[in-house]
Amino acid sequence: MTVTKGPEPAPRPGMLRPVRLDRPTGTSLARGGVLSTVGLLAQGVLRFVTALLIGHVAGKAELGVVASAIAIATTLALLWPTTTGSAASKFLARARGAGNHHEIQAIAAHLSKRTAETSVLLGVISLPVWVLIDHGTWVSALSVAVLTVTFSGYSFTRGVQFGAGQVPRATAWDVTSVVLGLAALATLLVLGVRGPALVLPLVLTYGVYTLACWPHGASGKPERPLRRELDGFVALGAIGTMSSAGFLQLSQIASKLAGGDEDAGQYAAALNLATPAAMLATSISLVLFPSLSEAWGRGDVAAFKAQTDRATRTLALLMVAVFGSIIVCNRLIVGVIWGSKFAGTEDLLPILVVAVLATNLGVGSVNAITTRSQRGMLVTTGASILGMLIGVAVWLLVVPHIGISGVAIGYLCGTFVIAAIPIGVVWKTAGHRWGLLFVKVLAGLAVVGGIVLLQRTAHLPDLLDPVCALAFLAVWGVLNRSEVAKLPIPGRKKSA
Repeated sequence: MTVTKGPEPAPRPGMLRPVRLDRPTGTSLARGGVLSTVGLLAQGVLRFVTALLIGHVAGKAELGVVASAIAIATTLALLWPTTTGSAASKFLARARGAGNHHEIQAIAAHLSKRTAETSVLLGVISLPVWVLIDHGTWVSALSVAVLTVTFSGYSFTRGVQFGAGQVPRATAWDVTSVVLGLAALATLLVLGVRGPALVLPLVLTYGVYTLACWPHGASGKPERPLRRELDGFVALGAIGTMSSAGFLQLSQIASKLAGGDEDAGQYAAALNLATPAAMLATSISLVLFPSLSEAWGRGDVAAFKAQTDRATRTLALLMVAVFGSIIVCNRLIVGVIWGSKFAGTEDLLPILVVAVLATNLGVGSVNAITTRSQRGMLVTTGASILGMLIGVAVWLLVVPHIGISGVAIGYLCGTFVIAAIPIGVVWKTAGHRWGLLFVKVLAGLAVVGGIVLLQRTAHLPDLLDPVCALAFLAVWGVLNRSEVAKLPIPGRKKSA
């Protein structure tokens, strides 16, 4: 059937053009990963600088309030809208791989409608939730509500950009919206604004991104089987994401309930040091997921397995190096960034770092499982639920005795389960040769533990932490010589 196109609209410069769902920007997996990392780095800088400025200017208790407000908004968004972003990333890319342009438009329109409906509903629900947890006013709860709505929109539209192959555009809007958010934050702090209203710069950031990247021109309605598949994917994904990514946010809320605003602020300080390094894994996931979906859509099983294997090996190499260095330099990092007002944060940080490391090691396997079929969603969802239940059980047992350190330990136990199950399933079903890989991971962590023990027992000064980190990186590099040689380093000639 021949489709007659109307006249093309006059081109507008770069990122100001509406998102084109059917015209991907040619980008390799490596370049896409770099661009995605830049975008996520910008968002990570926003979150980190927000915490840093609030903690130093307004104090630990105010940081606890704001971090808890962000956690509630993020957790509620995970109940549906956030997973629509994953659905857009997967199904738009799959439809592109199959060359079905009508389906691309219908998928975007359907997911847009679902996101708008659920984000408004969850924004309303956030009002009584905040009043109950913070014992605050309904007026202060409005800030949490609009943050819930805009973060929901941001999560969906970012998935649209990656599913449509518009990685450069997504990165440009990430950076632009973050600059606006940081300027707004500085203004509010100078004006003396305190409390939940300090989340409004995040509202501005996510709101601008949502408006700029929403698929406004999408139209059509998916066939009933596809519609059921889309909604089923989001429903299962929401449960799994709530139990995994939501588990992290729930740990922040748990720290507030367990110890009040001061302890919540200290937990937030540690969390903001532990999570930024995870952006590399998230950026790889954003590019890997549609790439896997496209390969699966065209029936290229060999490429599918190869991409999963390469992503897992790269994550293991880089994440152990980064997180191991953070643990070794833990005392110095906390002292320089947070200072004496946040004493005790150095006891929480290593626990949270290992937990985030476990999560990131499972990224490749989770993407592989969820790409293949809805049954894969059941595996990851079941793992997430089991892990969260284990973590909550640990909280109930140990938090009354050791406080917020127990919150961190419970989170670590839960995330280990959440990551281990998908890795084990993919390892077995796809026949990957990961035995030596994970032996090296354990060896790397053992080296980190030995260095930390030496630091504590020998009372080494904090200024020697970078030297200890370099020693660890040297050992880790020797253990992974072959993997280091395969990294796509600019200027390096590829071996024949």
